[in-house]
Amino acid sequence: MASQAQPSEIIKIDIFCRVIDNFGDAGVMWRLARSLTAEGFAVRLIIDDTDTLCALAGLPAKTPADLIGKDEAIDVVLWEKAWDCSECPLEPAEVVIEGFACRLPEDYERKMALNKPLWFNIDYFSAEDWIESCHLVPSIEPKTGLVKINYFPGVTPRSGSLVIEKDYEAQESLYKKSLSAKNATDSLRVFFFAYPYGPIESMADAMIHCGQKLEVSVSQCEAGRLLSAELLKSESKDITVKTLPFVAQKDFDRLLWASDIAFVRGEDSAARAMIAGTPFLWHIYHQDEDVHMVKLKALEKRFEKHFTDRALFSAWCELQEKMNNGTFDCDLFKVLLEKHDKWQKASVSFARDLRALGSLAAKLSELIRKR
Repeated sequence: MASQAQPSEIIKIDIFCRVIDNFGDAGVMWRLARSLTAEGFAVRLIIDDTDTLCALAGLPAKTPADLIGKDEAIDVVLWEKAWDCSECPLEPAEVVIEGFACRLPEDYERKMALNKPLWFNIDYFSAEDWIESCHLVPSIEPKTGLVKINYFPGVTPRSGSLVIEKDYEAQESLYKKSLSAKNATDSLRVFFFAYPYGPIESMADAMIHCGQKLEVSVSQCEAGRLLSAELLKSESKDITVKTLPFVAQKDFDRLLWASDIAFVRGEDSAARAMIAGTPFLWHIYHQDEDVHMVKLKALEKRFEKHFTDRALFSAWCELQEKMNNGTFDCDLFKVLLEKHDKWQKASVSFARDLRALGSLAAKLSELIRKR
């Protein structure tokens, strides 16, 4: 039997995160911090917006930083703005993770030159071909000569995979067994989480006129409030609307497991829908020069082989692309609902392949321990 690691033997990891967009950046880094802690590392998360992190951790706003990660055994530190142009009091850990090329405090980076930690930049998720040739490629910082390894999450064997918790499948099985027979319904259960600049009115119109009964659960966000208002105006007997409370990140998967269709936005929620095998429509974060559409189409291409119905695959791609260009087609939505069983089979097949690739946290852990 292997002996337990002593405190002095536990590898320390610093994760740096700047919150740029809503819950996206914080969500990815918080999930990574939780998963690396489960891998046996001592994790310190240095983040410049602890209020956002409070919500993800399921804690009241303004919870002190040192209490946010207490239940997860994560040391949370507020990234003070002053550190970017003056002294940073933190001593570098043995492993440093830079979230989305956020740039470290210069003083912290100078200290890194002394102990030469293993340094990773965890980049944004993409299904594009080019990330395979860039994944794990080192770059040298000219000021310090330190080596930084670029790590790209993805959905192929040559990418960095997605974060999948060690107990993910056990928790999924347990939760689905717990769903009461009383929850059985002849309605399709729709989870809605999108950006407010999406085509909300035409989304609502498509739901109202889709010809099927829908139970629509809207998340606590501006888009959810807008959709709920539009659906309730119709007074349709085929649509029921429920506003969900904001849930902690660790409980988000349950919303997907309980849904037949999910509208998801950004990176973390889309990744969770992929892993869950829940049929989804991705409202991707818009970028200049339509870069986001390239990313969207790349993911669709990875999905293609899992659809046995070519017309259904085309309908899914076309509707998703139109949604991200500001329109929502009722006829295409009807096709997806009418062939929901095939859509679900394709989603489950893709999820099975993703799970077989392994977890980002486990792969990163292996790289760290091999050092």
